[in-house]
Amino acid sequence: MTDESVFERLRARGEAVFSQVSAELMKNPAFVQAMQAAVKGKERVDEAVGQALKAMNVPTRSEFRRAQTRIDALAQELAALKAERPAAPRPRRPKPRSRRAR
Repeated sequence: MTDESVFERLRARGEAVFSQVSAELMKNPAFVQAMQAAVKGKERVDEAVGQALKAMNVPTRSEFRRAQTRIDALAQELAALKAERPAAPRPRRPKPRSRRAR
């Protein structure tokens, strides 16, 4: 028996036990009610954290993602514009004067 087959059997058994326990818990109305209350509580916490971050002028995760998406789009537009435009010649820099020439 290989290590993989032992692991696969243990994983399959664990999934079966987890499914059975989950099904039993979902039959219990008190558990379902507690889970619903927990979800509502998490929503309230998320909302409060968002308001606190806004009050501190810190972007929320969704605001940050939106800004990152916009920055990525602008970077792509800039790259496309640079690709369309021929490269401009670089200006020459004057040679530094030597001190002996005075």
